[in-house]
Amino acid sequence: MTEQDPIAYPTIPEAEVQLRCNRCNKPITPATAILTETGYRCAECVRAQQRVFDTTNKLDPFLGFAVAALISFAGSWLSGMLGFFTILVAPGIGTLISNAVRLVVNRRRSKALNKAVLVGAIVGALPLLILAILPLLSGSGPLLTGGGNLMPLVWRVVYAALVSSSAYAQAKGMRL
Repeated sequence: MTEQDPIAYPTIPEAEVQLRCNRCNKPITPATAILTETGYRCAECVRAQQRVFDTTNKLDPFLGFAVAALISFAGSWLSGMLGFFTILVAPGIGTLISNAVRLVVNRRRSKALNKAVLVGAIVGALPLLILAILPLLSGSGPLLTGGGNLMPLVWRVVYAALVSSSAYAQAKGMRL
C-alpha cells in the first residue's frame, strides 16, 4: 500500500494475497474470491451488483402472481380440448404470461417476482387439474369404472408442467 492510496484495505498476509477484485482492486484470497463471468470479485462488489438487478416494488410480486395465475387458468381450459397440441401451445402461453407480467410491472425484475410468476402459473393450472383428478379419488372415475379416457387429465398435467416452466424461464431471462 502506498501513501497516496486513500482506501484502507484489511490487512491480509502477503503470502495469501494472490488475487485482486477486478472491480474495486481490493486484495482477496482464493478462499474469498467469487468467480464471475468477467473475473474474480470480492463479496461486497458481487452483493452491490446483485442489488442493482432487484428493481421491483413491494406490490410487483403480487401483481405478477395474479397475472400469471389468471392467464394460466385461462390456458388450462384449452389444454383438455387441445390434446397433443398442448405441447405446442403451453410454452407459448408461458411466454405470454412472462410478457404480460413485464408489461404490468413496467419491466421491473427480481428473484421474488420470478418465483411469483412460477407459483402463479402453477396455481392457475391447478383448479381444472384437481377437478379432473377428483373423480378418480372418489371411486367414480373412468379408471375404476372400467374405461374412459384419461388423456384430458394427462394433457392437463403436461400443460401445468410446460406452462409453469416456460413462464419461469422467460421471467428469469432465459431464451428458449
